[in-house]
Formats: sequence, C-alpha cells, structure tokens
Amino acid sequence: MDNVQPFISTNTPSGQKAFRIVPPFFYLSWVVLLCILPFLQGCPQDKTPLLEEENAELKKLAAKQESMIITLQEGNRVLQEQIDRLSRELREKQKELDQKLQAAQETGQGLATERHALTQQVTELTKENRKLKNDAQWLRHQRDLFRKSLQAKIVGAKIQMLPQELPSMLHATTQALAQHGYALMAKMATDQKAILVTERKTSTSPSLELPGFRNQYVVVLEKTPEKYTTLKVKAHYEKMAKDGRILEVGENEVAEIEMRLIQAIEQALQQAKAPAPATPD
Repeated sequence: MDNVQPFISTNTPSGQKAFRIVPPFFYLSWVVLLCILPFLQGCPQDKTPLLEEENAELKKLAAKQESMIITLQEGNRVLQEQIDRLSRELREKQKELDQKLQAAQETGQGLATERHALTQQVTELTKENRKLKNDAQWLRHQRDLFRKSLQAKIVGAKIQMLPQELPSMLHATTQALAQHGYALMAKMATDQKAILVTERKTSTSPSLELPGFRNQYVVVLEKTPEKYTTLKVKAHYEKMAKDGRILEVGENEVAEIEMRLIQAIEQALQQAKAPAPATPD
C-alpha cells in the first residue's frame, strides 16, 4: 500500500489509453488553492473606523477598570488600617491578660483555683436564692393569713374620717397609744395605708366590786384622694372578775372604748398644730 503512486489516464496517438504517474505534491497544491480561495474572494474592506470605535470603547472600559481598581485600593487601605488597629488592640488585650495571669500565678491564685472559688460562690448564691424564694413564699402566706385575721378583727370597727394627711395621722395615733400605755405588737405602713396592732393591756380587778379588764386595739389608717384619712378603731375589750372569770361586755361599752382612742388621737393632732410657747427673754 505504501508503494502505490497516484496516476491519471491519457490517450495515445494510436487511440489507446495510457496511464501516467502524477506526483503527490500536485494534489497538495490543489488542496491549498481550494482552502485560500474563499479568503481571496472576500478580502475585507478598510476597517479603520471600526477599530477606532473599538479602541474608544476599550479605553472607556480601561478607565472604568482603573477607577474600580483605585476604589478597591482605597478600600483595601482602609481595611488594612482597621486590621492594624484591631491587631494593636488585640496585642494590648493579650498583654493585659498576660500580666493578670502572671500576677495571679505570682500570688498563688491560678485559674483553676479562681474557677473553683467562683463555682463555690455560685453554689452558695443558688442556695441563698432558693432560701429567699422559700422565705418570700412563706411571708406571702403569712401576709394572707394576717389579712384574713385582720379583716375578722376589724369587723364592727368605729370609723371616722379626719381632714389630715396619713403621716400626721400615723404619728398622732402612735403617740396617743403610747400615752395610754399601749405598746405596739405589729406595725405596717405604706404611702396609702397603715395598720397598728397593740399588745393586750391587762388591768387586774382591785376589789370584788370593781372588775378588771383587758383590751387590745387594732387601728387602720387609709389615705383618701381628698387629703383625708379614714380612721378605723376596733377594741377587743373584755372585763374580768376577781376570780378571773370573763364578764359580759355590752356593745355600747366597746364603742365607748373605741371612741376614747379616737378622741385621744384628735387631741394629739391639736397639740401638734398648737404653736410652741414663746421663751422669755
């Protein structure tokens, strides 16, 4: 196959056909001619204006890219400044932490010891918080019981409204009770309401004819919007015979005892308003 040569047929003078070998480069020249023929037929015209347009566009694109590169470089510069600043701060913090760690190691207080101490502190605070919650719950329960007991004790109290502010009324009431020998067992006061409960005062019977008594006051002071104070006085008054028996007490007697305390409070208010006596020269 490698020895086969291309050939063409020709006519001899005698009219017979003869074959003649054709060299290979003959076919190669024809192939090259056929390949370059389209390019020879379509030669481009002058493209100078088009190239100038493309160059102008490329210049504009290059200008935009250059502007973008400048912007990116500026952004990189600002970012690098921030990175440098953060690096300085980080180094300062690291230096400060190293100093604290060194100081802790020098004083014998390592991180493990500090963590253990903090853990113990948290444990103690948790126990204390739990105890405070239990105490608060117990106090709320006791307050509810006290309110219910107080509502029962104040039923049928003597009520009077006085044109006085609550602080003045509270001071006068405390003063009147002390003047008549009543010590306070409980006192609760807010900016709207005050409750006073006295100790039970007892007086033994001096003779068979004269009974003794024991009494306890419950006083409630409530502020009203008209700068008045509502005064409620309940006396738990009992009479005692010489042999210790409890004698029956009428409602009028109890009302009289309650009215006496109201009068004593009014008197204390008047004394507080009275001007002080002038001192002699």
